[in-house]
Amino acid sequence: MTWQNNRDGEVPEVKREIILENFRLAFQLVGSHWRTVDNGWTYNEHQHPLLELNIVLQGTQFTVVSGQEYVQHAGDLLLIRPDESHHSRQGSEEPMTYFALHLDVDDPDLYDLLGRVDQHLFRADSAIVQQLRPHIDELMDICSAADTDNDRGRRLDIRVKTMQILLVLTMEARSLTQRELGQGKRPQGEYSVPLLRHRERISLEKRVHALFFEPYMRDVQMDEATLPSFRWAGVFTFRIEDKAFWQSTDRFWMKEQLTANTDELGTVAVIEDEPFMSAAVLTTKHAVPNMEEIVLKKKRILEERLGIPIKLGIGGITASVSELRSLYRNSLRQLGHAEAEDDQSYEFVSRIIRSAMLIIETEYGNKELSLTTLAKRLGVTPNYLSGLFSSQTGATFTHHLTSIRIRQAIRLMRETNMKIYQVGERVGYADHAYFSRLFKMTVGVSPAKYRKSEQLS
Repeated sequence: MTWQNNRDGEVPEVKREIILENFRLAFQLVGSHWRTVDNGWTYNEHQHPLLELNIVLQGTQFTVVSGQEYVQHAGDLLLIRPDESHHSRQGSEEPMTYFALHLDVDDPDLYDLLGRVDQHLFRADSAIVQQLRPHIDELMDICSAADTDNDRGRRLDIRVKTMQILLVLTMEARSLTQRELGQGKRPQGEYSVPLLRHRERISLEKRVHALFFEPYMRDVQMDEATLPSFRWAGVFTFRIEDKAFWQSTDRFWMKEQLTANTDELGTVAVIEDEPFMSAAVLTTKHAVPNMEEIVLKKKRILEERLGIPIKLGIGGITASVSELRSLYRNSLRQLGHAEAEDDQSYEFVSRIIRSAMLIIETEYGNKELSLTTLAKRLGVTPNYLSGLFSSQTGATFTHHLTSIRIRQAIRLMRETNMKIYQVGERVGYADHAYFSRLFKMTVGVSPAKYRKSEQLS
């Protein structure tokens, strides 16, 4: 750096100089939501490593925080500090609406300051609520405008409002905190283990998001250090078309289920990009995990508990960071995502599997196409070919063949007037009943219902 020199290369005389300290301020807005509930609603006891602002907009709420019960009426704000155990219930005959904002501030000074606030409940007429309420109302209005054409502008507005809320909180915390911050010593916020794990997960998700979405990553040799150490990495994608799902807390619950309850696979980073929820799985196990079987089981459980159809695309498995984007795009292709169709290369698999996939893509309508006939054409044994499919793509031969056939069946039902049994025969299924069962199991509805929905849309 040459900050000391002017344009002529000379060192100017400095009469007075003040240098600001270097710092990086980061904050996370996670799982924020508002909901209206009827009489009898309760929220079970739980805790999280985030600062929570909970404001009642109508009705009454009883909330217990670390053993102390608070009664919130319309307009009252409850501040719940990180890791405090709390549970709530609706407290009146009329419906109750509340807004919950979960915030993490990754700055030791601000984190320590906000953690010093002893007061939990702030009444509607208090100074902090009077300053916060306009920003919270505007934030809710911005988030409610789901049909906006300027999605990027909407995202920026949400960030601005969140920063304004954080500014109000910080200034009020300064006035409410009586303890000294310390003389000549930086305060040390007590970062809990859950908070540190949360931040590690968020950091991992950001890195995986860059690998999936940044175009320049395709031409750059990725450093293995960008991700935690692993032997195998896999990618799968769920497609959820249900709009209500993406506007409810079910979306956060599902992400938690995939992140925390898939230990048999390894470390899981989940990326949301409506209508897709994609996961990168990192494992240190020597053996290649049977990702297809485990994820199919998880899909059935999620569909049963959420009551909505979920489509699955298996991207495959790799041992290299640089191939994760290819796996991700492959999972989108299996789900019929048009923007992923421009890249039909399978650089993450061997020559034999690439040849096998090309044959499946072009000869899916051949009723005689099977693992045995395909292996014979490629000059390998069926067992060897089956093993290659599982180890290099994370899915079986049958899964790939079925995925391509159903995808082509969907195309034919959209673009032609062929009868359903004719569509089945064209994509390789002579048995009409079997084709219908397989279609419903894969897509979530029968071929007849699918065609009817396409005609109505």
